[in-house]
Amino acid sequence: MKGMLLLLFGNSYLSGKLSMLRVINNIIDRCFFTITFILGVQLPAFIIQYKHRLSGHLTEAKSHLVQFQTIADQHYQGDLSAMVMKYQTNSEPSIVNTADLIMQLISRVDYLQAQLNALIDDVYTEQIINFMFHADRTIMRDTLIDFSLTIPLELNALGTGAIIAIVSLLMKEIFNALFSLLRKKLWPDLHLNKL
Repeated sequence: MKGMLLLLFGNSYLSGKLSMLRVINNIIDRCFFTITFILGVQLPAFIIQYKHRLSGHLTEAKSHLVQFQTIADQHYQGDLSAMVMKYQTNSEPSIVNTADLIMQLISRVDYLQAQLNALIDDVYTEQIINFMFHADRTIMRDTLIDFSLTIPLELNALGTGAIIAIVSLLMKEIFNALFSLLRKKLWPDLHLNKL
């Protein structure tokens, strides 16, 4: 009889402890989901701020190039490449250096325009892929330095946050399951004592 009561109350006590652990695990899962969701919406927010910075660099490069285009319009019938070729054949080193500068500006404008076009693409997933693998690392670093946390209320950002949060939660559960299996495999006595 005494053994029966101990078994009954012991199981009730263990059941209460397991129930409390489930509640705590549920709260941890909700907190984890919320945090990863908030972190997940930061990716679209960062891409938006990166696009603004990229746009600023492009506008600045174009404004410098326009000054040379104005000279080409006045003296070379608007042909900037003819002006550059003429500058490159000049015997004065500063004029040759100016030709190099113009070529660098042309390359910079083309590069920045291609970067921006890749992020303006209509397909959101392609924007993220282009950003992750082809973004300018210097501009990205500068954006990160000035980045301010935001929660953009647009469907793409919320969807990205939800996907990242769900995937993170699934990865956490898979890790927990693998850890539990490994623990049972390595320490079977510990598992039997819990039952």
